[in-house]
Amino acid sequence: MKVVALHPLMADLARQVGGQHVEVVSLMGPNDDPHHFNPTPAALHKARGAKVYLASGMGLETYLGKLRDTLGEAATVVEVGKTLPAREVGAAFVCTQEGHDHEGHDHGSTIDPHWWHRVSNMQRAADVVAKAFSLADAGHAADYKANARRYRAELSRLNSWVRRTLMVVPKTDRKLATAHASFGYFCDEYGFESMAVKGINKGGQPSAKVLAEIVKTIREQQIKAVFPEQRANPKALKTLAKETGVRIGGTLIADGSDSYAGMIRHNVNTILKALAPGK
Repeated sequence: MKVVALHPLMADLARQVGGQHVEVVSLMGPNDDPHHFNPTPAALHKARGAKVYLASGMGLETYLGKLRDTLGEAATVVEVGKTLPAREVGAAFVCTQEGHDHEGHDHGSTIDPHWWHRVSNMQRAADVVAKAFSLADAGHAADYKANARRYRAELSRLNSWVRRTLMVVPKTDRKLATAHASFGYFCDEYGFESMAVKGINKGGQPSAKVLAEIVKTIREQQIKAVFPEQRANPKALKTLAKETGVRIGGTLIADGSDSYAGMIRHNVNTILKALAPGK
């Protein structure tokens, strides 16, 4: 069965649940941003014949209405995150720049769409996908359900590893300062305070006033480390490190990877390296 993923993590999930019974086509390239992605006619041509389209949901893919109109009854579009426990966008922002909304990601909703940073949500997502696959391909329903159970058990072990690994981080240092507010689910699940440092991405050099506000808040909040993303502004980060002595942590993966478990392990190890005692 041909399955189309509209988000890299949905491609990994489709393979985990579908196994040998599915051919997964991922429409996003390695450098595409899920917040700004829109499938091109060429990409949709590549997806022809698919029975199921998997979107992450929660308002992330704003083009789904148009996509459903285009596909008609030829395929089913499943918003995997639609029924999962959601949180409202409410991170404590270290600094906000006027006119910037969620680091440029305004989905017309107060729901935080980054549900995958809570491992228990991905476990539930496996069942959502198994149900969708079973409806589209009833002959292999038992295998889809068995694969989902296996993957849920694997994620349960991953979740236990996350909790054990992060136990060494003192409560006073559990402040996750990142480039934008993508890690709220992670912070809620593992006892961190989510903070977004606006202005450290490459979208533009922050003004002297904005940098001064960031420096002031980092000092007041006694933030130990700031975690950039791949689009981080090196000049702004260098200024922050010089002015505050704050550690510039390793790069966190916010919006997806070819491997869900690999993304979680990378992020946890990166956080641990910067925030563990003695670091």
